[in-house]
Amino acid sequence: MFLCCAPAFCAGPASDPYNLLVRDLLKGCSGDRKIAVARFVYEDGRDGGDGDVVSARLTTELVRLKKFRVAERKEIDKVFAELRLQGSGAAGADSVKDAGKLLGADWMVLGTLTELASGRIEVNARLVGVEAGEIINAATAKVKKDWRDKPEEPAAGENEFKKNTELDEYDKAIRKYMKEKAGEKHNVVKEPPSF
Repeated sequence: MFLCCAPAFCAGPASDPYNLLVRDLLKGCSGDRKIAVARFVYEDGRDGGDGDVVSARLTTELVRLKKFRVAERKEIDKVFAELRLQGSGAAGADSVKDAGKLLGADWMVLGTLTELASGRIEVNARLVGVEAGEIINAATAKVKKDWRDKPEEPAAGENEFKKNTELDEYDKAIRKYMKEKAGEKHNVVKEPPSF
Protein backbone atom coordinates (compact mmCIF):
# COMPACT_ATOMS: atom_id res chain seq x y z
CA MET A 1 0.00 0.00 0.00
CA PHE A 2 2.53 2.66 1.10
CA LEU A 3 6.24 2.52 0.52
CA CYS A 4 7.96 3.32 3.79
CA CYS A 5 11.39 4.70 4.20
CA ALA A 6 13.04 7.41 6.21
CA PRO A 7 13.90 10.07 3.63
CA ALA A 8 15.35 13.31 4.86
CA PHE A 9 12.66 15.81 3.97
CA CYS A 10 14.67 19.00 4.05
CA ALA A 11 12.77 21.63 2.11
CA GLY A 12 13.14 24.58 4.43
CA PRO A 13 15.17 25.45 7.50
CA ALA A 14 15.14 22.64 10.05
CA SER A 15 13.83 25.02 12.73
CA ASP A 16 10.82 26.16 10.67
CA PRO A 17 7.70 24.82 12.43
CA TYR A 18 5.82 24.31 9.15
CA ASN A 19 8.70 22.32 7.69
CA LEU A 20 8.92 20.20 10.84
CA LEU A 21 5.16 19.63 10.81
CA VAL A 22 5.23 18.46 7.19
CA ARG A 23 8.19 16.18 7.88
CA ASP A 24 6.37 14.63 10.85
CA LEU A 25 3.19 14.15 8.82
CA LEU A 26 5.04 12.42 5.99
CA LYS A 27 7.32 10.32 8.18
CA GLY A 28 7.56 6.87 6.60
CA CYS A 29 5.51 7.86 3.53
CA SER A 30 6.65 7.96 -0.07
CA GLY A 31 5.48 7.09 -3.53
CA ASP A 32 3.78 8.88 -6.36
CA ARG A 33 0.96 10.47 -4.35
CA LYS A 34 -1.13 13.59 -4.67
CA ILE A 35 -1.79 15.56 -1.50
CA ALA A 36 -4.51 18.15 -0.86
CA VAL A 37 -4.27 20.51 2.12
CA ALA A 38 -7.69 21.60 3.37
CA ARG A 39 -8.34 24.86 5.16
CA PHE A 40 -7.56 24.60 8.88
CA VAL A 41 -10.26 25.72 11.33
CA TYR A 42 -10.35 26.78 14.96
CA GLU A 43 -11.61 24.08 17.31
CA ASP A 44 -14.05 26.56 18.86
CA GLY A 45 -15.63 27.20 15.44
CA ARG A 46 -14.73 30.87 15.11
CA ASP A 47 -14.02 32.23 11.68
CA GLY A 48 -10.90 34.02 10.59
CA GLY A 49 -8.11 34.00 8.06
CA ASP A 50 -5.67 32.10 10.26
CA GLY A 51 -6.69 28.73 8.83
CA ASP A 52 -6.03 29.95 5.31
CA VAL A 53 -2.56 31.18 6.25
CA VAL A 54 -1.60 27.92 7.99
CA SER A 55 -2.87 25.71 5.16
CA ALA A 56 -1.14 27.91 2.57
CA ARG A 57 2.18 27.68 4.41
CA LEU A 58 1.87 23.89 4.72
CA THR A 59 1.06 23.70 1.01
CA THR A 60 4.19 25.73 0.26
CA GLU A 61 6.32 23.35 2.32
CA LEU A 62 4.84 20.33 0.52
CA VAL A 63 5.57 21.87 -2.88
CA ARG A 64 9.13 22.72 -1.83
CA LEU A 65 9.75 19.06 -1.00
CA LYS A 66 9.29 18.09 -4.66
CA LYS A 67 8.43 14.56 -3.46
CA PHE A 68 4.66 14.60 -4.02
CA ARG A 69 2.10 16.20 -6.28
CA VAL A 70 0.15 18.92 -4.47
CA ALA A 71 -3.41 20.05 -5.25
CA GLU A 72 -3.95 23.75 -5.94
CA ARG A 73 -5.70 25.69 -3.14
CA LYS A 74 -8.35 27.17 -5.44
CA GLU A 75 -9.39 23.69 -6.57
CA ILE A 76 -9.62 22.47 -2.99
CA ASP A 77 -11.78 25.44 -1.98
CA LYS A 78 -14.02 24.88 -5.01
CA VAL A 79 -14.53 21.18 -4.18
CA PHE A 80 -15.20 21.91 -0.51
CA ALA A 81 -17.75 24.55 -1.53
CA GLU A 82 -19.45 22.09 -3.91
CA LEU A 83 -19.65 19.51 -1.14
CA ARG A 84 -20.78 22.21 1.30
CA LEU A 85 -18.07 21.37 3.78
CA GLN A 86 -17.81 24.25 6.21
CA GLY A 87 -14.66 23.36 8.10
CA SER A 88 -11.92 21.05 7.01
CA GLY A 89 -11.10 20.10 10.58
CA ALA A 90 -14.60 18.73 11.05
CA ALA A 91 -14.71 16.74 7.80
CA GLY A 92 -15.75 13.12 8.30
CA ALA A 93 -14.43 10.02 6.54
CA ASP A 94 -17.12 10.13 3.82
CA SER A 95 -16.47 13.83 3.16
CA VAL A 96 -12.74 13.18 2.87
CA LYS A 97 -13.38 10.36 0.41
CA ASP A 98 -15.70 12.50 -1.73
CA ALA A 99 -13.40 15.53 -1.73
CA GLY A 100 -10.32 13.42 -2.38
CA LYS A 101 -11.92 11.68 -5.34
CA LEU A 102 -13.03 14.96 -6.90
CA LEU A 103 -9.51 16.34 -6.46
CA GLY A 104 -7.78 13.18 -7.64
CA ALA A 105 -5.89 13.19 -4.32
CA ASP A 106 -4.54 10.14 -2.52
CA TRP A 107 -4.05 11.93 0.80
CA MET A 108 -5.56 14.96 2.48
CA VAL A 109 -4.08 17.09 5.22
CA LEU A 110 -6.78 18.21 7.65
CA GLY A 111 -6.37 20.13 10.85
CA THR A 112 -7.49 22.37 13.64
CA LEU A 113 -6.08 25.45 15.32
CA THR A 114 -6.04 26.46 18.98
CA GLU A 115 -5.09 29.97 20.03
CA LEU A 116 -2.42 30.10 22.73
CA ALA A 117 -0.99 32.95 24.75
CA SER A 118 1.63 35.35 23.42
CA GLY A 119 0.39 35.39 19.81
CA ARG A 120 0.99 31.68 19.22
CA ILE A 121 -1.25 29.06 17.64
CA GLU A 122 -1.19 25.31 18.12
CA VAL A 123 -1.63 23.50 14.81
CA ASN A 124 -2.92 19.93 14.94
CA ALA A 125 -2.65 18.24 11.55
CA ARG A 126 -3.66 14.82 10.25
CA LEU A 127 -2.63 13.06 7.06
CA VAL A 128 -5.68 11.09 5.95
CA GLY A 129 -5.81 8.41 3.27
CA VAL A 130 -8.64 9.27 0.88
CA GLU A 131 -9.47 5.69 -0.08
CA ALA A 132 -10.05 4.40 3.45
CA GLY A 133 -10.71 7.70 5.19
CA GLU A 134 -8.27 6.69 7.92
CA ILE A 135 -5.57 8.72 9.60
CA ILE A 136 -2.09 7.75 8.41
CA ASN A 137 -0.07 10.17 10.55
CA ALA A 138 -0.71 13.08 12.88
CA ALA A 139 1.52 15.90 14.03
CA THR A 140 1.34 19.08 16.06
CA ALA A 141 3.31 22.30 16.10
CA LYS A 142 3.21 25.66 17.81
CA VAL A 143 3.58 28.54 15.40
CA LYS A 144 3.94 32.26 15.92
CA LYS A 145 1.07 34.25 14.47
CA ASP A 146 3.22 36.61 12.41
CA TRP A 147 0.45 37.78 10.11
CA ARG A 148 -2.45 40.22 10.43
CA ASP A 149 -6.11 39.24 10.30
CA LYS A 150 -7.00 42.40 8.37
CA PRO A 151 -4.92 44.73 6.24
CA GLU A 152 -3.61 47.60 8.28
CA GLU A 153 -5.33 50.94 7.77
CA PRO A 154 -3.04 53.53 6.20
CA ALA A 155 -1.74 56.18 8.57
CA ALA A 156 -3.74 59.39 8.61
CA GLY A 157 -2.85 61.41 5.57
CA GLU A 158 -0.51 58.76 4.19
CA ASN A 159 -2.22 58.65 0.80
CA GLU A 160 -3.11 62.35 0.69
CA PHE A 161 -1.30 64.85 -1.50
CA LYS A 162 1.16 66.79 0.57
CA LYS A 163 1.19 70.55 0.08
CA ASN A 164 4.34 72.02 -1.35
CA THR A 165 4.34 75.82 -1.42
CA GLU A 166 7.03 75.98 -4.09
CA LEU A 167 4.95 73.75 -6.38
CA ASP A 168 1.82 75.78 -5.62
CA GLU A 169 3.60 78.98 -6.70
CA TYR A 170 4.88 77.26 -9.83
CA ASP A 171 1.36 75.99 -10.69
CA LYS A 172 -0.09 79.51 -10.19
CA ALA A 173 2.55 80.99 -12.46
CA ILE A 174 1.80 78.42 -15.17
CA ARG A 175 -1.96 79.04 -14.93
CA LYS A 176 -1.45 82.79 -15.12
CA TYR A 177 0.78 82.42 -18.18
CA MET A 178 -1.76 80.13 -19.89
CA LYS A 179 -4.61 82.57 -19.19
CA GLU A 180 -2.60 85.45 -20.58
CA LYS A 181 -1.78 83.47 -23.72
CA ALA A 182 -5.41 82.45 -24.11
CA GLY A 183 -6.49 86.06 -23.58
CA GLU A 184 -4.14 87.27 -26.33
CA LYS A 185 -5.79 84.88 -28.76
CA HIS A 186 -9.29 85.94 -27.75
CA ASN A 187 -8.49 89.65 -27.92
CA VAL A 188 -7.05 89.54 -31.40
CA VAL A 189 -9.14 91.65 -33.71
CA LYS A 190 -9.39 90.27 -37.15
CA GLU A 191 -9.68 92.60 -40.04
CA PRO A 192 -12.81 92.21 -42.01
CA PRO A 193 -12.30 90.56 -45.32
CA SER A 194 -11.77 92.98 -48.18
CA PHE A 195 -14.15 92.95 -51.10
